[in-house]
Amino acid sequence: MTYSVVAVDDDTGAFGVAVASKALCVGAHVPWGKAGLGACATQAWHDLRYGSEGLALLEDGHSAASVVQTLTHGDPVAPNRQLGIVDHRGHLASYTGSRCMPWAGGMCGRSYAVQGNLLAGAQVVEAMADAYEAGSLLPFTVRLVRALIAGDEAGGDRRGRQSAALKVWRAEATGTPSDVIADLRVDDAPLPVHRLLELLPIYWLEHGTPAVEEAPALSEELRDRLARALAAPAEDVERALELWASEHNLERRVLPGRVDPVVLEVVERSEGAVLAEAAAAPPQTGWPR
Repeated sequence: MTYSVVAVDDDTGAFGVAVASKALCVGAHVPWGKAGLGACATQAWHDLRYGSEGLALLEDGHSAASVVQTLTHGDPVAPNRQLGIVDHRGHLASYTGSRCMPWAGGMCGRSYAVQGNLLAGAQVVEAMADAYEAGSLLPFTVRLVRALIAGDEAGGDRRGRQSAALKVWRAEATGTPSDVIADLRVDDAPLPVHRLLELLPIYWLEHGTPAVEEAPALSEELRDRLARALAAPAEDVERALELWASEHNLERRVLPGRVDPVVLEVVERSEGAVLAEAAAAPPQTGWPR
């Protein structure tokens, strides 16, 4: 009833799950993970225990394959379940029970596992794998969602579309809310995977990290430009910019004594234009890490 990709980012070590289904609120049940440990997707006749206990097993030092073996051993309903998992060492496993509704199956590649059940056919997971491998230059979040898009276009869930989700955790735990890098859900929509892709530029805009080396110093010329755009006195432009950024959920992009080029562009142009450009060509820098 669901297809998913579970992966580890080769560049940052972050763990991620992207999932879609013809079921309501798939993001509430399938993706599980924890910074510093790994991530998993529990689906088909999903068991939330596979998520919570799977993470506990990872914390105890079990490998991805060992977690699958431990969870399914002695579970009478295991033949109806499906699981994809990545551990903190980057090892992956994909399990499909023998009684999962056809077509059902999965595969593992370098740094990712794809799996699904009740699909249009094997071409769905094959397309997801191909898209994930082809997206090596994309930001991790974009790469995960692009894999879902490929699965959707290959037929996806053979019953139709309803919900999709993306969740990403840091490679190392900090014990703070920032351990979850991304948490996006589309719970009920005609084209949920495509809507998830549309949300990514907004996510990048609001949560992206400004590149300090690319941010010009707040010169007199920049002060004047910002003063005109913000309708504020030049001497108060920094405070005006802070207030404006807070109102627009861009406070993470405020830099002391400098101006994030993205913020400057949004101030001087319409936010919609910036988002449209980001959607057409996802930025390679500035994604949350």
